[in-house]
Amino acid sequence: MKLKYIALFLLLLALTGHAQAANTRAPFIVIEPQYQAAGDFHEGLAAVKSNDRWGYIDYLGRIAIPFVHRVPEAGDFSEGFAFVGDHYIDTEGRPAFVRIDPDTDERIERFFNNGLPFSEGMAAVQVGGQWGYIDLMGNYLIAPSFERAGQFVDGIAPARQKGLWGYIDTRGRWVIEPKYLRAREFHEGLAAVFIRGLWGYINREGKYAIKPQYYEAGDFYDGVAPVRKRTSYRGWGYIGHWNNFSIPVRYNNAGNFSEGLAPVAADTRWGYVNVRADWEVTGQYEDARSLSEGLAAVKIENKWGYIRP
Repeated sequence: MKLKYIALFLLLLALTGHAQAANTRAPFIVIEPQYQAAGDFHEGLAAVKSNDRWGYIDYLGRIAIPFVHRVPEAGDFSEGFAFVGDHYIDTEGRPAFVRIDPDTDERIERFFNNGLPFSEGMAAVQVGGQWGYIDLMGNYLIAPSFERAGQFVDGIAPARQKGLWGYIDTRGRWVIEPKYLRAREFHEGLAAVFIRGLWGYINREGKYAIKPQYYEAGDFYDGVAPVRKRTSYRGWGYIGHWNNFSIPVRYNNAGNFSEGLAPVAADTRWGYVNVRADWEVTGQYEDARSLSEGLAAVKIENKWGYIRP
């Protein structure tokens, strides 16, 4: 009879998706949950929201840039700058790309409708209804001419024109003609694209490495990418470059891998798994983000903080 109950217990573990939890460990809370929202750590700083204002903290939770930005969202730092509201700031919180008019001594700042983090010395910015790219001095390298634009990775960035996405080089020339309804940045040589209601992956020549067949898709990191194979319960898993399921379909939601771990939700709670599908941190959070610089933002009782898994 005792063996019967043990077998039943193990079966229940497998059915609930926790049978692979043998390697779990207690995460170390580095910064206590206390924020309304939280971004990832980049260049030693993370954007956090408190009392409806955004500021930036360091690894120890100390305020590096005061909570003075009443904006919908504050961007991540990259290459020394972060986009906040309608302009970029430096790591001291000062407005970037400010110059003094030599004739009038007037202080002139650069403002944009929107902006993305810098990548490879360039950042996509929106002026009016068009997107272009600036350099680290705030000067245009590619004039605003796109409906939407993404970040450069290995010299290629997604951009949209006439409702369709393609890919451009650092001079703004099309290297993959626009024909997709949605498109993500390249990672590990592949980019997720959306066409005819499904996601697939293309290579840098614009050829399908993985034909469209998924309802949702993330980016390749650590050799795998999260994909949603079905719309029903627990439809997420992870595929390798050859479209083989490295981690079986078993999650309600799944994020990109980073630093060897990925945030996943087996039911309503989030935890972290490794590339072998072992739980490193069991599902216990209301929400969770990918690791960045050794820390991960997690949500507990409607407040965000940071753990070291």
